[in-house]
Amino acid sequence: MDQPDGTRLHRLVEHLRRGEAPQLAAGAARQAGRGLRSVARVGDATGRLRMMRMLAESALGREEDQRPASAARPFRVPELGDRIVWLRPRSRDYAAFQFLAEGHHMPPADMPGPVRHIAVFGANIGLLLADLADEYPEARVLGIEPDFDNAVLARRNTEHLGDRATIIDTAVWHRDTTLEVGWGRDAWGLDLAADQTGNGTVEHPQTVGPVIEASDAGRLLTDWSGGAPVDYLLVSVETAWREILRHGDWARDVRCIKVEISDAHSAETAQDAVPLLEKLGFRARLETLPWGAFAIGLR
Repeated sequence: MDQPDGTRLHRLVEHLRRGEAPQLAAGAARQAGRGLRSVARVGDATGRLRMMRMLAESALGREEDQRPASAARPFRVPELGDRIVWLRPRSRDYAAFQFLAEGHHMPPADMPGPVRHIAVFGANIGLLLADLADEYPEARVLGIEPDFDNAVLARRNTEHLGDRATIIDTAVWHRDTTLEVGWGRDAWGLDLAADQTGNGTVEHPQTVGPVIEASDAGRLLTDWSGGAPVDYLLVSVETAWREILRHGDWARDVRCIKVEISDAHSAETAQDAVPLLEKLGFRARLETLPWGAFAIGLR
């Protein structure tokens, strides 16, 4: 039987050392509930068996760092109008499917309308983008995704939207540059490599490692919307959110922004986002969850 990877095992030992066994048990129960709900959402026996296998592989720590888009398998989901969604075994795609059902990607209830332009930085495999398009049928949607295979699946999972959806496979940044990145097994996408200063960014790296081209966020949004305001922007960019908010002039035409902070086990980490949004002219607040937080900004 495969054993959990070293990183996961190390985290487990650290949690137990800090006396967090009850929290771990509660988290395991939540995860089991999500898994059962995910299986139930699939509309055919073959798909349900595939989903059960994906969940078992995750529990055994058998996710691979990244899998090609060609590995994806179809899952028919009745609640999405019997639409087919494409997910890869031994990947984090099942987590994206679970996250979709929880609705955390939706705009806050106090976001004013109308909603004509929606963008997602870190679109992953396109499930959240497609769901936002279904919720706002008059809106055009834009997904930015730096990982090539994720972007291929995002196009496949949004192809039913036709020309309402645009997927661009690039990293998003506050200017055009080159970034050094890595794939974390527990990440949904590419993480920025840590530099010697510890601020989490490497531009034009001197070391040998995976590098990607990053594009100016403001230019991406303006070129897509034709200069119209972006009504809702969901930011899910792993460790990059601080740096792009620190240089946030690109967000001046964004009416509502929601920033996912998945490393919010540190309260200080999450709290950083609110003053950064306020400096950009947003009325900001923090919404915490067991696994992280969302920073929300409204104009």
